Amino acid sequence: MSYNRIMKHQKNGFDIIAKVFGAGENAFAHILYRPYGEEKYIYLGKIYKTTTAACGTTRDTATWHHRHAESPIQKTTWHDAAKKLYTDWRKNAQATV
Repeated sequence: MSYNRIMKHQKNGFDIIAKVFGAGENAFAHILYRPYGEEKYIYLGKIYKTTTAACGTTRDTATWHHRHAESPIQKTTWHDAAKKLYTDWRKNAQATV
């Protein structure tokens, strides 16, 4: 399976790459993170394209989320979803130590 595009985010100590597959609400992205000073990227997992939960004025707005089959209340950029995925990844890594 080949990816459709690559998105990069380098800000505030985060060096993140998203390889996006699919289109529309069926899209998902593999997230790669490079810690400061390292040469290689670490695979964190996937983020998913979805719509916001039906509430308020942001009803059914396209957004990214770090958990599959869940709809966030607020619209989230792909790099914010990737940062939340990183937070979950860190919690899981610390729990296994």
